[in-house]
Amino acid sequence: MNTTTPAPATSDRVLHAVEVLAPRWTSWTLESLRERGPQRARDLTAAMPWLNANATHQVLLRMQSTGLVTKQPERGYVAATRLGQQAHSTHRALASWHKRHFEQANPAWKRADRVEDALARLRGKGAVEVLGALEHGPLRPGELREAAGMATGSFHYRTQQLLDDGLVTRLGPEQHFSYALTPAARQLAPVYAELHDFGRRSQAAQGVGHERGKRPAATASRAAAARRSSPAAPAARGLFSHPPVPQPRVPAYVTALSHPSRAR
Repeated sequence: MNTTTPAPATSDRVLHAVEVLAPRWTSWTLESLRERGPQRARDLTAAMPWLNANATHQVLLRMQSTGLVTKQPERGYVAATRLGQQAHSTHRALASWHKRHFEQANPAWKRADRVEDALARLRGKGAVEVLGALEHGPLRPGELREAAGMATGSFHYRTQQLLDDGLVTRLGPEQHFSYALTPAARQLAPVYAELHDFGRRSQAAQGVGHERGKRPAATASRAAAARRSSPAAPAARGLFSHPPVPQPRVPAYVTALSHPSRAR
């Protein structure tokens, strides 16, 4: 049967990009450096007044370890690396997607808030795997759990989180209470394209191989097998396979007090 399930390297790179970009305050730090250029650590703390100096230091150490920022000891400045600068187009896609689907109740979100909230919806064990398994149509709970390769407890926690975040929905009894992607999740394709591209660059910069791609490949295979016995339903647009579309530019605001980011 011909399918368009994600190639192992593709889904692995999306997972890698989320792991690098999703930790809290990463987006705020990169946006501040993008707008203002290299800064001293104390200037970054001033730009994010909800953090103290020690918290900013920990954020910068983590971002150094993932290759997003570098220190310039001779000047005492922190600067975005080439990889950190390349996160800009990914941020733009995430912010645009979030603005279209999740800001009806609060249109005053800043761009970095949008990015962090969007990434928080994709972060967490099994989130990308569940969304990928539903890429081509609904699956019953047991089929989805097996397709995503998750333990029962983790599966229930993650699917509830995805329900709360507006990325999956439950169908009615006539469709065996299957899980399906929401319209917002079906519009993730350009976001995934940007995450894939950033993940490829990040893996190359860090010398990371694709050994982890074995699990996404197994997930795709299980999803295809489960779908053959799943109730018929309209297919979702491909998340991993859909070609990227141009994203509108979203103004960056990094001077106002941040909205609290969701925890995972």
